[in-house]
Amino acid sequence: MQKKVALITGAARGIGYGIATCLARQGTQIVIADMNGPAARKSAKQLAADTGVEALGLACDICDRTQVAKMIRKAVKHFGRIDILVNNAGICPFVDIMEMSEEMFKKTMDVNLNGAFHCTQLAAKEMIKRGQGGRVIFITSLAVNVTSAQQGDYAASKAGLHMLMKSFAISLGPKGITCNGVAPGMILTDMTKFHWEKPEPAAFIKTRVPVGRIGTPEDIGNAVALLCSPEAAYINGVGLIVDGGHQAVCA
Repeated sequence: MQKKVALITGAARGIGYGIATCLARQGTQIVIADMNGPAARKSAKQLAADTGVEALGLACDICDRTQVAKMIRKAVKHFGRIDILVNNAGICPFVDIMEMSEEMFKKTMDVNLNGAFHCTQLAAKEMIKRGQGGRVIFITSLAVNVTSAQQGDYAASKAGLHMLMKSFAISLGPKGITCNGVAPGMILTDMTKFHWEKPEPAAFIKTRVPVGRIGTPEDIGNAVALLCSPEAAYINGVGLIVDGGHQAVCA
């Protein structure tokens, strides 16, 4: 049986790389796509060494539909198929909404929302052409439901991403392609550990997250792997919160 192939955007590090690792452990071949081409290729090489699966690193600015089309062509040419798409790439400038420039707001929307539209539409066409179904996962956020003055653009883009997922779920379901979302809570990555490892934030985690720890990229990767499994074939149009119970406490 031919191994499945997953294309993951923004996967050179952090949550994206955690997702790639979890899927690779199941034997899925991986395309690591990232704005940083050298980083994507380096991470693909490391992933292959660690898991034994074949991995391909590709540079792509998902805001550019032409680049997305080229990325998908390269992935299909190399592996012959795409079974799974994970829309993980995203940005969060963290600027007060009243101080944010128009250009910054547009950029957040372009990366977090428009980029996922380009990737999903073009990858789904390849899945439909092959006629064997597929899985599309959208990495959303708790910001779908809660936000702050510094996350107005981010929350708006992620709420839009959640509804984009539902629209694709309705459209692609009859083709055997399911679409679901995964909303990470507080996750420890190379980018965030400088904050979460400080005494006060670490104490916050202990009191506000029922499982008593911060999440890892692999926690998100395991949720994605679950939704991509054969057992999840009837799960479609759902947003799965993976936050250790944090939002339950805040509700």
